[in-house]
Amino acid sequence: MSVPREALYRLPWSKTDNPGGWIEVTDACDLHCPGCYRHRLSGHRRLDDLEDEILTVRRLTNCDRIAIAGGEPLLYPQIVEVVEFIARQGIKPVLLTNGVRLTRELAHELQKAGLAKFHFHVDSGMQRPGWADKNEAEHNELRQCFADLVGELKGVQCGFNVTIFESTVRFLPDIIEWCRNNIHKVQHVSLIAFRAIPLLPSVEYRVNGVSVDASRLQHSTDDTNRIGLTTNEMYEVLHEYDPRYGPAAYLPGTSAPHTFKFLVTVQVGLAGEMLGCLGPRTMEFVQAFHHLFTGRYCSFLRQAKVGRKLFLMALVDGNVRQAAARFVRSVFKNPRRLFAGIYVQSISLQQPNEMLEGETNLCDGCLNMMLHENKLIPSCRLDEYRIFGGPLVPAVRRTIGEATSNFREADEDGKAAPDHSPSAAGRR
Repeated sequence: MSVPREALYRLPWSKTDNPGGWIEVTDACDLHCPGCYRHRLSGHRRLDDLEDEILTVRRLTNCDRIAIAGGEPLLYPQIVEVVEFIARQGIKPVLLTNGVRLTRELAHELQKAGLAKFHFHVDSGMQRPGWADKNEAEHNELRQCFADLVGELKGVQCGFNVTIFESTVRFLPDIIEWCRNNIHKVQHVSLIAFRAIPLLPSVEYRVNGVSVDASRLQHSTDDTNRIGLTTNEMYEVLHEYDPRYGPAAYLPGTSAPHTFKFLVTVQVGLAGEMLGCLGPRTMEFVQAFHHLFTGRYCSFLRQAKVGRKLFLMALVDGNVRQAAARFVRSVFKNPRRLFAGIYVQSISLQQPNEMLEGETNLCDGCLNMMLHENKLIPSCRLDEYRIFGGPLVPAVRRTIGEATSNFREADEDGKAAPDHSPSAAGRR
């Protein structure tokens, strides 16, 4: 079944009024993950350069949080100082890490520095030492270790990034069930469809009008069978698993606006008991209220333990009314649950950038903008700039008499026409 776009809240983010900013402290890493779009070219960056960049990104994006990325940021020797500097600016520092180098002692140092959230990248495609033979469901054991560690840190949230492949999409219910069971410890999960630059005989790539060899990018592939998974397909798997699962907000694509680049669901529940999902009215209220009183859009709530005050939104949100009714029934069965904590947990389905004819289909309102040579660019395109001097533009190598291209287009109604994009070519 398709996602009912007209019933969802379109997140209002723009390039210069956006909840998210992005910096990269190093391009060194201790793992090599499929689809990684970062080459090891320059190593660790100077702290004073990073501080200047943080201030510029804040000014240009009006961000609520800054993601600290790499490479692997825990390899950066002054990572605590970076977190502390961001926190002093009144912005939420979020650390994106594979967790290999994280110790209990370092976690407490980062907490004292003002870290707002860990975002761990954990999935079966990483071939992590000791976990290479484990499937996606079995990786929940590792996720639990990280969640338990962060659970010791007062005021620090825990999130996960999980790359989803065609071969692992069947494990989505296992991941979500684990998330629900840990709603009191895990505040966010991003389920990210695997993407890469498709190398096809019919397509050439240009930068500033000059043909370039896209195979130089490590996230290029000639195996297009692996890069066609969409947010709609992930949603269908989760909705079949639980019909109560339902997104409330989205971001569309830039050149293909019918696509869902971000599809956001916010679950609400008690520890060990799912109550329901928030509706688009509540999502709109949170964004509008936060912007009205802080001047910025909200990346995530500082406190995921929201309490019973959330049920006030039942006046305008039918989804919250259903969750409130389930809470009342739960209390009726066990009165002690009246005093139990009520938590929210966001699940974000993501469909990263993909190549269409003449341009790339990016997130319309990307919350991971970063600075490169004093220009804001999407972080996913940094190595295109570093290696080629600008963003790749795909073009079809047409022959005489060809009237159409082999790329996805949208029909006049904004619905998806038959999928002939490079990312889907190998699936037919």
